[in-house]
Amino acid sequence: MKRNKQLLSFFNEYQGRLFGYLMKMTLNRPDAEDIFQDTFIKYADKYPMEQSPALLYTIARNIFLDKIRKKVNKTNSYENAPVNKNSPEECLISKNATQRILSLLKKLPEEDRELLSMAGSDGLAYSEIAKVKNMTVANIKVRIYRARLKLKTMMEAEDE
Repeated sequence: MKRNKQLLSFFNEYQGRLFGYLMKMTLNRPDAEDIFQDTFIKYADKYPMEQSPALLYTIARNIFLDKIRKKVNKTNSYENAPVNKNSPEECLISKNATQRILSLLKKLPEEDRELLSMAGSDGLAYSEIAKVKNMTVANIKVRIYRARLKLKTMMEAEDE
């Protein structure tokens, strides 16, 4: 019973971050939801005693890569991205901003998109990303910095 509460607490703590990561990786809400569910099922089944964010993200990443391999010729959609529904104006602005960012992320190399997704708001710490990617923290910092620069350059070019 105690293990179940600990696992549930762990899931509750990371569900929003993990789903955000998967939305940025898949650019498609239904795929993100499927991978999200598969990730937690696999984690609970194989690692019920663990509470490792790096392991959770590694499982999600591997499931994502498996699905990509199976869907090589299908295109991703970002039309169903989550939107903040306060007022009609805010909704439209938020949706447009989300679509813009997701379309720019789609243009980045997969490695850059993945790193930005992991490090995004409320994302993993650099040390946790380093564990997932099997790299040094310094290398992760440099790669994320460069990926952010690429994204910023793309946004500025689009604004001109």
